[in-house]
Formats: sequence, structure tokens, C-alpha cells
Amino acid sequence: MNTLSRRFPRLLWLSAGGLLLALLLALGSLFYLVYRDWRDEQQDNLIQEVLWLEQSLRMHMESHQEWADNLSREISAGKLDSQRFAQLASFYRRENPALVSIERVAINGEVLWDQYGLRRDGRVLTDSEFDALWRANRLLQADYSAPYQVRDGKYQFDLVVPIVQDGQSLGGVRLSYQLDVLLFHQVPWWIASKYAISIQNLDGQTLASKFDVAERPGSLSHQTTFDPPGQGLSLRAVSYRSGLGLTLPVLFTLIVLLASALIYAAWRIRRHVRERAQAEQALAQEVSLRQAIEDCMKSGLVALGEGGEILRVNRAFCDMVGFSPEQLVGSTPPHPFWPADGHDSLQAAIAAVRDQRQPAQGFELRFARDGGAAIEVRLYATPLVEADGRQRGWIASLFDITEPKRQRIALNASHQRFLTVLNGLVAGVCVIDVSSGLLLYANPAFSRLCLADEPAGPCCILLPGLSEMPEQDEYGQEFLADGEHYWLQLHRRRIDWVNGESAWLAILTDISADKARESQEQAQQERFQNTSRLIAMGELASSLAHELNQPLTAINTYASGVNRRLPAEFSLPSGVREALQAIAEQAKRAAQIVSSIRAFIKKHEPQLERVDPTIVILRAVNLAEALASKAGVRLQVEQEARPCVLDMDPVLIEQVLLNLMKNAIEAMQEANTKRARVRLRTTIGEAFWRVEVADNGPGLSATTRENLFTPFYSTKADGMGIGLNICRSIVEFHRGEFGANSSAAGACVFWFTLPLVK
Repeated sequence: MNTLSRRFPRLLWLSAGGLLLALLLALGSLFYLVYRDWRDEQQDNLIQEVLWLEQSLRMHMESHQEWADNLSREISAGKLDSQRFAQLASFYRRENPALVSIERVAINGEVLWDQYGLRRDGRVLTDSEFDALWRANRLLQADYSAPYQVRDGKYQFDLVVPIVQDGQSLGGVRLSYQLDVLLFHQVPWWIASKYAISIQNLDGQTLASKFDVAERPGSLSHQTTFDPPGQGLSLRAVSYRSGLGLTLPVLFTLIVLLASALIYAAWRIRRHVRERAQAEQALAQEVSLRQAIEDCMKSGLVALGEGGEILRVNRAFCDMVGFSPEQLVGSTPPHPFWPADGHDSLQAAIAAVRDQRQPAQGFELRFARDGGAAIEVRLYATPLVEADGRQRGWIASLFDITEPKRQRIALNASHQRFLTVLNGLVAGVCVIDVSSGLLLYANPAFSRLCLADEPAGPCCILLPGLSEMPEQDEYGQEFLADGEHYWLQLHRRRIDWVNGESAWLAILTDISADKARESQEQAQQERFQNTSRLIAMGELASSLAHELNQPLTAINTYASGVNRRLPAEFSLPSGVREALQAIAEQAKRAAQIVSSIRAFIKKHEPQLERVDPTIVILRAVNLAEALASKAGVRLQVEQEARPCVLDMDPVLIEQVLLNLMKNAIEAMQEANTKRARVRLRTTIGEAFWRVEVADNGPGLSATTRENLFTPFYSTKADGMGIGLNICRSIVEFHRGEFGANSSAAGACVFWFTLPLVK
């Protein structure tokens, strides 16, 4: 019976599958046969009706050609005048609405008569209209034109019958047809109701069509030539979509029969499966409930026997240690999750559980996951007592405390690092209560700077800037410590303390060294200004001495030459020779005086020494920082990291760098440049060390660039115009080059190069 019950559902499924497959095959075959027959029949009907329509149009056009031929013979015989022509043409157009016009045209294309009578406007056919007339006159027989487009976008074609007299063409009778009107009147309604009729050219372009907008075109079509008029025109018909007729009810009946058999088979299968499912569901509910209770718990559960063997585990415990239930259930101590170095502590914990010596907070143990990773767990054990009161073992619940313990250790370490940083700061840090001024926290540096010899009391009394402007959240002040010779800077900020109350966070910094450095920089700046003035005056005196030496030498030469050229016997007024001699002597004496002054003011030879240019750069930048800070200009230094050595006078090169940075700062300050910046950049080439001092100011004008090194030329109101000359002289003495150009952004860049020591 059991064997039959197991095989019966399989037979039902096989029979249902066989019926479904047979149904699909029958439906597919039936649809294919019916559709193929129906499509062939529709295609045959379409071809027959298209051929009939083409023949009807051809006969229609031939009858028009015959009428036009009779009309041309009467005109050539002189039996027809313009009035009679207009009457016949008007009547014929009313009978044939597809005709747009009926005209008599001369051999040159001029329209003589039309359906309204004699034409006097001199109208001449266009090139497209003249095409058929030209061929008809050449061939002396009727001819059709190619379709052409008129102003309203419609397509027309012409029939031209020549008027022949004595073998010569006198012109022709021209009939113009509109294609869409021709289809509208010549395609019968019973054809138009089944097909979309169109006329196309050789390119497949539709020139005219007649179709029912309510119908959708199908896939059946047929195309045949449309001759006359020919010219590559074709007549195309596309069938509308239609139903299959009587085959649909037959097909529907077959579908219903096969579907009914399939439904019955499926119902029998469902009934059998349902009976078995009810029996299995009652058994699975009990197992599922127990498993769900265990698996839904976040803590791990382990059932241990009296000998410590594992009886059962839940999913949370398996996820915790990384082992599957098959690997854990039945294992005895040492278990797979026990670390190799922790057997003693774990055995001691099991012994404490057996002796009921479990601490209130449980056991904090270390397990090993599958793969060796260690985890920290907290374990609580409870006796496992069955319904008869007999203890079978213990139930242990475990909680993974690896992450909380790691966070606790990390928090303690972070707190210690924070205290170490605060205690190691040179600046003093303290927290003061806003309302009472009591000190809440202070690091050792603050105690050393402020509280070493002070009595106990509110901290706001000790710090002079703490109680000022309490409405401001941030405040800063510099002050000189009472009875001391060092400066302190206090910066205060309002914060929320750990108890939620408002407090001041104060940072106290010893700025005595900064103050001293600022004084030294100011003194150095004053010395540099004095030195610059002396150098400028020396250059000015040297330039004047050089310029005056040449004219004085020329005066001496000319006077001596004139005195020598005068013959001794030549009589001159008294005192002339003596005057010439005196002029030469006085000029020589003046030249000697100028040379002496020049030698006196001449600079000593620079003392060249091998130095690292990085040190010179840093000194010059340190001297310029005070001026840049006062002017609100940011200094940027970009030095190439490669070491190099130069032969230079470091003091002179330092003065050159300081002068260039000072000029850049003053230029941007005068131009009110926003976000002013001076960039000092050094690069090391194969043979030269290059320095660039660039700013983001207004740059150099064309006039300034031309006169940049002209003596005494300056763009400053109080400038002497010799600073850049001095800088260039110093650089050239060091066998270097000095220049200036504009950056890509339009700012100014001064540069110079010095040779490297080989």
C-alpha cells in the first residue's frame, strides 16, 4: 500500500504532463494549418484584385488618350476653335475629376487654350511640365510625363497628345492628372475597404494613397507596375488585418476539452498532496517551535551532560564559535573551541559549576573560533533538570563580549593618550566654571605658568582676560605676567562641560620667545633699511663718478691737443696759451678728484664662500615674514629637496632675496590685492641654481618692463630707482643672470641664477 501511494502521485504528474504536451502540440498544429491556408487565400485574393484595379486604371487612361487624340486631330483639321475647345474640356473635366487641367500648348511650351478659353497671359510650361510635350513632339505620338510635385505638395503627371499637320508637330493637347484624386475616384469602395492602395516611385516613395484611417495595415501586400503612365510608377496594395473566420470556434472547443482534462488531473494531484501535507505539518510544527525558540535567542545556548559532553547547541552559539552543530554535538572536553593555552582555566570553570561556586557576574572566558581567532564570552550556567526531577546536566548561556571589551580597553587607552597629550603640551590648558570662576581642570603646563605661587581662589582673578566680555564665546588677549619678564597669550572659548554646565576652555601660551624674535626682526629690518640707503647712495655716487669721469677726460684731452697744435711762432693774445694749459690741468685735477671719490665709495670685494643656499633662503624669509605679516601677505617657500653647494657672498644674496620679496609685498599692498601671496621657489638644474620670486599682484606694465633696469626709474612715490640695479650687479658679480617676466596669470616673476660648484 505504501509503495502504491508513493508511485501514484508520480503517475498523476506524468499523465498531466502528457496531456499538457498533447494540448500544446494540437493547438500549435491547428493554428499553423489554419493560418497558412488563410494567408494563402488572402494573398491570392489580393493579387487578383490588384491586377483588376491595374487593368481598370489602364483602360481608364487609354480612354482619355483616345479622347485627346480625337481632339488633336480636330484641331489640326481646323474644325475646333478656342471656345469650342473650352466647352469640350470643361465637360470632360466634370466627368473626370482626376483631371486638373486640359490645355492646348504650342511647340515651345506656351499655353494657348485651356478649359476656360483663350489664354492671353503668355504662360509657359515649366521644365517638369515641358518634358512630356518635348518627347511627344519628337516622337509624334502620345507620351506621359514623370510625376512631379506642385505647390500644394501633391503629385501630378501629364498626358500629351501631339497635334500633327503635314508630318509636323504644331504643339499638343496636354491633360494633367492629380494622383491622389485619381485613386480616390477610380479605386472602388469594396477594394478600399480591404486594402490600402498607394502609388510609389522607383525609390519606394509614396506619391498618393487611399486607405481607411480606422484600419491597421497587415503583413500581406502586392505590387505591380502602373503603366500607363509608366515612368517607374507602381501600384501597391497592403491588406488590412482581419480575423480567421469560423476556425476560431472550432479551436476554442478543442482548447476547452483539453483544458478540462488537464484541470481534472491537477485536482487529483492536489488532493493527494494535501492529504500528505496535513500529516507532515502536524509533525513539523512541534519541531519548528522548539527550533525557533532556540534559534531566535541572541545568546548562545549549550546543553552539557554531567561529564561535560555537549548535548545540544543553538544557532547563535554556532555563529559565535564558527563550528557547525555536527562538529560540536557529542564532543567531550577539551572541546574544539577551547584554546590550546586555556584548558586549565576552562576546566576550573567546569569544576566551579559542578560545585555550585559560580560567581554572580558569571564567568569571563576566552574561546577560539574555527580558524584560531580568539573571542571573549561571559558564561552563566543553570542545572538541567528533567520532568522527573533528575538532573541530566547543565544549560549554559553565553554572551559575546569581544567587541564591548575591546571598546572598553580602547576607550581607556584613548583616555590615557589624551591625558598624555594634554600633560605633554607646552601650552597651559584649563577649564573654568563660567558662573563661579572655579578651576575645573588644569594640565601641568598651566599650573607651571600660572598657579605655581598663587593662593587658592577663583581662577578668573588670576587670568586678567577671562572675565572680560562674557557675552563673547571666543576671546583672546596678550599680557605681561605680574612681576615677571615674560609674555603670556590667553585664548578663551565657551564650551559645555561634562555636567552640562557652561564653562570656559582657556589655553595659556608663553609667547616670550615670539616677542623677542619680533623685536630682533624689527631691529634687523631697521639695520637693513640703513644698509640699503647706504648701498643706494654708494651706487648713485659711483654712477655719477663714472659719468663725470668721461667728460672731464675729454676736456683734458681737447685742451692738451689744442695747446700742442698751436705753433710756437704763432702769435696769440696774451694769456691764451696759459689759459689752455690751466683748463687741461684743472680738468685733470677734477678727474683725479672724481676717481678718488669713486675709490672711496667703492664697495669692498664680496667675500665668496661655499654655502648651502637653503640656509640663505631661510634667513631671508625670516627677515621678510614680519613685513609680510603686517601687510597681510602670505609667504610660500618651495625649495627643491636635492642638496647643492654654491660659491657666494651669503650676505649680498640674502639682501637680493629680501629686496625682491619686499618689492613684491609693497607692490601688492599698494594695489590692494585680495588674498595676496608671494611664492619663493628654488630649482636645481644641471649647472645653475635658479630662484623665482612670484606674486599674484597686478603685474608689470609695458612701460615698466622696458624701463625696469633704467637707473633712477621707479614706480614708487618715494623710490630712488636703483634697488634692482644693485640686485642685478650683485648677481652678475657671482657670474649669474637676473631677469623678470610675467606668469601665465599675468602676475610678476623676478628670477636669478647662480652657477653650481662642480
